[in-house]
Amino acid sequence: MQRVADLDTPSMVVDLDKLEANIQRLQASLDSLGLANRPHIKTHKIPAIGHMQIAAGAKGITCQKLGEAEIFADAGFDDILIPYNLVGAPKMERLTRLARRVKMTVAVDGAVAARAIAEACDAAGVEVTLLIEVDTGMHRAGVQSPEDAQTLARAIADSPGVRFGGLMCYPTKPAMVAFHAEVRDRLTRDGIPLEQFSGGGTGAQQVSKDAGCTEHRSGTYSYNDLSVWRAGNCELDQCAMSVLVTVVSTSCPGFSTIDGGSKTFTNDALQTTGVNGYVREFPEIYLEKMSEEHGVLNLSRLTDASARPRVGDKIHVIPNHACGTTNLHDVVYGYRAHGSRPGDGTLSGDELIEVEWPVPARGKIR
Repeated sequence: MQRVADLDTPSMVVDLDKLEANIQRLQASLDSLGLANRPHIKTHKIPAIGHMQIAAGAKGITCQKLGEAEIFADAGFDDILIPYNLVGAPKMERLTRLARRVKMTVAVDGAVAARAIAEACDAAGVEVTLLIEVDTGMHRAGVQSPEDAQTLARAIADSPGVRFGGLMCYPTKPAMVAFHAEVRDRLTRDGIPLEQFSGGGTGAQQVSKDAGCTEHRSGTYSYNDLSVWRAGNCELDQCAMSVLVTVVSTSCPGFSTIDGGSKTFTNDALQTTGVNGYVREFPEIYLEKMSEEHGVLNLSRLTDASARPRVGDKIHVIPNHACGTTNLHDVVYGYRAHGSRPGDGTLSGDELIEVEWPVPARGKIR
């Protein structure tokens, strides 16, 4: 069996014990709250992990783009939500093709998108459920008021080819309690049932419960990352995914350089604090900055200057953002740690690879 320590670098690796525990932990939390689990696959983009989530109790999955949904439909997933406005004739053709095979739900926030989907579905002889997205403060999409939601729900309910399902938001915020209640009251007077309310956000499941959601979407929980840790929603030891890299230079005083930069870790979640990656073998060292192929480790916090990594050392770096990092890698190696890890900053030789997963949904941005 191959060891993680023998992999060429950079390589994305996942601790299978931690992955499985993360999946079970959130499922248990949602079960206790009475919320259905609809995990977002954009974090891992791997059908095998999606099947693990379904086996644990998830009701269906969330895909951000049609390309992801096509990959997962081919892999046997039959209940897919796309929480994204789909616009344009090519997407209508692909959506209706998917709707012939699996149950499709799509979020919209305006009449133009809703009408296009309705007309395409009616012409194709299929039906898609539409949810109305509500803006909870990100200002990227979503209706702005209960009145807007009511108007759009009426239009959807009157359109052939689609059915009105309910509401969707990201992330779920406490303000959704009153918003949801008012929309429900308005639609009850209109005789329009509001059956589904999809909330979202890793760590926001209690807020979704309080807001009256029927299901919760979380993605990053499967791997966890520094962003989730900073938000207080996981422990560092619950971060299942890391990137194995090699130290390639120690020439610059106070710094070491690794063979992974923004094309390895993604720079979409860089922190102004400069802490952009946690080094598992050297907790006092952190990934400070990146260029395309270089990652620069800051050594200023080292209490023992002799404990710095050497050229050729391989180390695990937990990134700020698991989802963006996933999209940069063709293959993920799943391993299990056998025995205890050494405490001297060296890479354990007991991390044995059990599975090599391709990442078939990476790059599916259409």
